[in-house]
Amino acid sequence: MTPTDSRANVVMLCERLTAATVARTVEWRADGDDRYTWERDEGSVAIGARDRDGQPPYELAISNREGQRVEELASALVDDDLPADWNVPLAELYRVARRSALRADELIDALMAVLPPSTAGPASAEDPVVAVEGNE
Repeated sequence: MTPTDSRANVVMLCERLTAATVARTVEWRADGDDRYTWERDEGSVAIGARDRDGQPPYELAISNREGQRVEELASALVDDDLPADWNVPLAELYRVARRSALRADELIDALMAVLPPSTAGPASAEDPVVAVEGNE
């Protein structure tokens, strides 16, 4: 397997993990400073922000069951300082893994459940609050 094939498999893993996380069939846990881990008997996947600030660049590590890193992928710039193709899948996986680990969807659902029902529809672009927020 060439390095390019290996990278393509890791990107595919990122995309499948993202979809499974969005579907709530995969759950992540917080693992310290802005790092999130999904563990199985076979091994684990961890993703985090390199600078531990929640912003790119992101780093992904795949470890075997003994905890040894067997593969890595990080956000990068390639040819003429263009973002690498894999930056977007890494960023999306980071975003959904963080939401999963922090139980963001469950929290939002619980907070909405304690509010009285609303008769208003979703906010529109013409909503003055949204328009003010959009100009900041």
